[in-house]
Amino acid sequence: MLTCGVDIGGTTIKGVLFSGATVVKEASRPTRGREGREAILAQLFAVLDELVCDGVAFIGISSAGNIDPYTGVCMYATDNLKGWTGMPIVDYTVARYQIETRADNDAVCALLGELSNYPHARDMTMLTFGTGVGGASLCNGEILRGERFDAARWGHICLHPDGLPCNCGKVGCAEQYLSATALFRDGKAKIPDLKSCKQLFELFAAGDRAAIEVVEAFGKNLRVLLDTVRTIVAPEAIILGGGVMQSQAIIRAFVPETDVVFAALGERAGAYGAGRLYEA
Repeated sequence: MLTCGVDIGGTTIKGVLFSGATVVKEASRPTRGREGREAILAQLFAVLDELVCDGVAFIGISSAGNIDPYTGVCMYATDNLKGWTGMPIVDYTVARYQIETRADNDAVCALLGELSNYPHARDMTMLTFGTGVGGASLCNGEILRGERFDAARWGHICLHPDGLPCNCGKVGCAEQYLSATALFRDGKAKIPDLKSCKQLFELFAAGDRAAIEVVEAFGKNLRVLLDTVRTIVAPEAIILGGGVMQSQAIIRAFVPETDVVFAALGERAGAYGAGRLYEA
């Protein structure tokens, strides 16, 4: 069976064509999320146009935001995906390709992708650290969703009650301290010529004092978030994914606990999970 899984992130849209569990082809495009829904949709279709071929029976779409998995509508998204709130993702995709399509939140899809490595798990939490911070939790074998499909959105739990304003309208959210966006912002404030989060971690490893200050603050905030997750849902394990988590050796120094693991699928987890939505 040929299926497509596509992950709409704040920075990049990644797509994978599968034959069963085998990867046949991959494609990606910049999301252009700040340009509005028409730009995002055009990029989504550009990725799918590369992947959809004769025999594709299913398209799964992973997207940031609160996604109604039953209708495929984005109920709410921050301005990382400007204008995406209210977007009927599935309807637009079906109208273009005439292929069965389902959509779900990106962290939910990342969790579904990673769960292929934990077939007997009943309680797991996924945290993704990219343009924003995503989260999803499996509790007693069921994905936590909530009335507005916003349960277990760990990126918007408050770490600092008097903290930074978040684009969700609250203050002190984890996303404002632990996303790649936040990490680069904090690094740039200390190191004006900083080019990337990867460079920040390299400078940390080399002993740069400014980088050490920024990364240690990140590590402390990460520990607060992980402890909060443990207190509320007590998962068997917490899976860390997304671009920030590529520096695993450094992150591990801050979170040595054995219940913290790194995503085996890396940044592909959302697309892999989206490709599995036909099983839902």
